[in-house]
Amino acid sequence: MAERRPAQVCDRCRVKRVKCDGRRPKCGKCERAGAECSVSVQLRRRTTPRGYIEPTEELIKQLTQELQSARDQLQLLSAREEGLQETIVAQKKEIEQLRELVAAPRTAGYTQHAGEKASNGSVVAHLGRLVLGDGNSEFFAGSTTGVHFVLSAQQLYQTTFSSQEHFPECLFRLHILRSNELTVAWERNKSFESCLVDGQLASANIFESLRNHLRNLGVVAVRKAFDKYQQCWGILYPVLLSKQFLDTFDDTINDAWTTPIEPHLRIPFLLQVYALIALDNVHRGTTATESEPLSYHLDTILSNLLGQMPCRGDIPSLQGLILYLLYLQTTLQHSLAIRICGMIVRLAQSLGLHRHTRRFKHQPGESELRRRIWWSVYVLDVQSSILYGLPRNIQTADTDTDLPTNADYDDMHSDQLSYPLPGETTHIEPFLQYVHLAQILSRCLEQMYTTTNRRGGVAKIYRLQRELDVWKQNVQSSLPNIARTGELIQTRLHNINKPTTAYNSVEFPDSISLWLFILGELATMLIHRPALTFGQQEPQFADSLRACREATTQLILAFELASDVSFVPHIWPSGHHLVFQSGLMLLYDRWFQSPTQPSGISIEPDTLLRFIYIAITLLSKSAAHLGERAGSGRLSPSTTETIESLRQASSYLHYLCTRTLEGQGESWSWPQLSRHPMESPIPQASAIVTDIHSLAGPGQPTPLPDYSSSLWEPLSIDEINQMEIFELTDPLLIPWESQGLA
Repeated sequence: MAERRPAQVCDRCRVKRVKCDGRRPKCGKCERAGAECSVSVQLRRRTTPRGYIEPTEELIKQLTQELQSARDQLQLLSAREEGLQETIVAQKKEIEQLRELVAAPRTAGYTQHAGEKASNGSVVAHLGRLVLGDGNSEFFAGSTTGVHFVLSAQQLYQTTFSSQEHFPECLFRLHILRSNELTVAWERNKSFESCLVDGQLASANIFESLRNHLRNLGVVAVRKAFDKYQQCWGILYPVLLSKQFLDTFDDTINDAWTTPIEPHLRIPFLLQVYALIALDNVHRGTTATESEPLSYHLDTILSNLLGQMPCRGDIPSLQGLILYLLYLQTTLQHSLAIRICGMIVRLAQSLGLHRHTRRFKHQPGESELRRRIWWSVYVLDVQSSILYGLPRNIQTADTDTDLPTNADYDDMHSDQLSYPLPGETTHIEPFLQYVHLAQILSRCLEQMYTTTNRRGGVAKIYRLQRELDVWKQNVQSSLPNIARTGELIQTRLHNINKPTTAYNSVEFPDSISLWLFILGELATMLIHRPALTFGQQEPQFADSLRACREATTQLILAFELASDVSFVPHIWPSGHHLVFQSGLMLLYDRWFQSPTQPSGISIEPDTLLRFIYIAITLLSKSAAHLGERAGSGRLSPSTTETIESLRQASSYLHYLCTRTLEGQGESWSWPQLSRHPMESPIPQASAIVTDIHSLAGPGQPTPLPDYSSSLWEPLSIDEINQMEIFELTDPLLIPWESQGLA
């Protein structure tokens, strides 16, 4: 065994640098030498060797790390166990809810989906369906068209009245009604005789023939059509500038076309001119039957010009297509309008209009025109998506263009824009408000009408309604005519039961203010109607039903006020379907109460009767007016179908209201039109129901009309919800009309 080191060395051995044995009181060397042995400095030494503790410390550190890792894994497993327990509890609750739904009697209206929690917001449950379009072809209609609401009303009606009756099929496709008689016409002109080949424009002389026709027509007539556009459509879609348009028109009819390429470059402008003329004739009500002999249709000119459009796109081409799309709106050419709308969006994006103008080098006037054109395209895309229930072509995330400048100007080559003074209103102000409302509607489509992400509906409705309320406050302060329109309709609403109520022609609002008011109420209905898919125990259900009822009463009165304005009913997404669905919404609200006892949240029975009567009158007069415009000649199949659909919708709305009021046992009678005189009424049309009193009354139950012409019975909500998820892959789902495009 090795000798142990001494604990302490004495001073003498340290000085001599010899080994000391460390004994006390004297070490061995000091004792042999007889010297004094002392220790002056106490040394501090390690009690254990260095090689002993280092491995131990490393081992302790390693064990500590492993212990901490084990603790972390234990906490993770505990958290997972808690999550599994919560999932099990939630699934048990869902199973109990499903058992209650199966065991309990079926309630009216929409049923609440399993797993729906009030804390997370109810789930929006709406579906689109296929309806019959042009030529009895299938046409997809999304929830914004109201088809799901009509299905819900059908289910509620069947439950309330214990009936197996299905609504007529035409009620699901009122938004795509079409009439061929709406296409406008020109009197026969000898300048066209040489260019007509089988009713089509010959490509060899189309340019010269159209230019000669414009020369004969004159600058005054074209300027009149342009001014009419600027006063009406141009306020909502300011895509034309007067200086550029009139200068180009002068160049077109006066310059000599020396090269064969130059005439093709004039096609976009010719499309602009004839689209303006067509819009002017639509407003004046000129039809093919009013010209003797049978006239040359402007619709044919426009379709041929569309086929001759140059391959390369530019701003004039986009302007011409926008004007053509407005004409397709007014003439109810739905399938072609959808195609042209898609072309417009892609052309605008290919021109870079969706990107900020700072990315390009343009003059201030041209940059402003590009912004106005882009936001006009944006509005048209939103409106087409609402009307037809189709997905949008423009995504908000892909757009970073500034809003148009609030300034009036008429020259694209302007170096600077003059801004209005405080308190002044420009002609572009309604368009700016129009764009703001379109942005709110776009967010509504993204949040409330998507296939996925349908939870949190209550919070979404709250945010959207707040945005809409702010817009209504701003638009009333910036455009006083809209505020006066609202006051006029409120006065009519409060005096709805007074027989002396009349609209004064002096008080009639302008068409733009009336349309913005209608679109604002339509936005309210689009925001709140998805909440009708919630369960009745959800508080938002009652709030949204009340909001929809109030909005539909405003819509009915607004459409009554706009019945003599041919401009308003044809703007996207307006249409006869809104009139019918507004009346149906009032009945839908009534059906949620007991059929024999009124509810506190419903309107008075007599008031309900008057609103339904106004809706019936609007639908009936539309059918009668369409028949008058078609003339005494043979009607086309589409026109006949449109007239019959409108008559069927008005008659069925009358039948539903009659049955509802009979169930309540109230004494009632249908109001007379003469009790609500209008100083500026629309031309009196023959009523669809010749003797409305003979069809309704306490002692005379209304017979159910024969709706056996429906092609199939619509599916109920439960039947649709039980369907398996499917994917539409057919690119030819939308039926296109056969257009004679060269």
